[in-house]
Amino acid sequence: MKSFVQGLFNRLGLKVIKYTPSPYEHLEKQPRYQKNKVKLLGHDFKIADSFSFFHSYREIFIDQIYKFDSQSEAPVIVDCGANCGTSVLYFKAIYPKANIIAIEADPNIFNILESNVSSANCEDVTLLNKAVSKETGTIDFFSEGADGGRIHPLEDSQAKFEVECIKLDKLLEKPVDFLKIDIEGAETEVICDANKLDNVAQLFIEYHSFKDTEQTLGKILEKLSDSGFRYYIHTQFCPQNPLLEESLQLGMDLQLNIYANKIA
Repeated sequence: MKSFVQGLFNRLGLKVIKYTPSPYEHLEKQPRYQKNKVKLLGHDFKIADSFSFFHSYREIFIDQIYKFDSQSEAPVIVDCGANCGTSVLYFKAIYPKANIIAIEADPNIFNILESNVSSANCEDVTLLNKAVSKETGTIDFFSEGADGGRIHPLEDSQAKFEVECIKLDKLLEKPVDFLKIDIEGAETEVICDANKLDNVAQLFIEYHSFKDTEQTLGKILEKLSDSGFRYYIHTQFCPQNPLLEESLQLGMDLQLNIYANKIA
């Protein structure tokens, strides 16, 4: 039976993906938005929300969505939307000598990020409590309490903060081996405003399409092509039958992971 099913999947062009258990499976059912503490890579690691940490750990450490190749033992990494620091510890695990600039806008989450980076004794990591934006000065930031905070108003936001802005070009003044952007809906305006993508070798962008707002995926892809990148897209969230049903996840009707390599 197993060989029959495998053969059927092969004929249909489908791939069976084995589920790898996470050491944090129990966190998925924990109450939302309650602070917790776990061990990550042997270090005390604070989290703002067990559910979101469970999923981010799976994406980052098991699926390795941020894995990239560098010829340097000390690649330069710009992490826009570092949250509690799961990505920072991952980057340090694969490249212990990496130089990382990690940016997180939410002041409460940033405090957790600082604590986690210190607990893990991470060196060569610069932390910035700012919002990556096309604007300068300050901007309102709406906190969701976990990993969903953004500069656009949230119906269920827990708090609003005024935070300092930083433009992407300011972070790209020197060559960057890997640029990661996960800034909950601000990615299009930030990428399209950037003029220094020539300094970036590889990048990852999490694209968010929010219900009843303009879809701007085309603008991102055009910018990447014009900047000499070849891109690849993985689906993070999409309704099973998008033409027949409306299904939302945190207000989004589509979420994609965009990967890009500089080719010119």
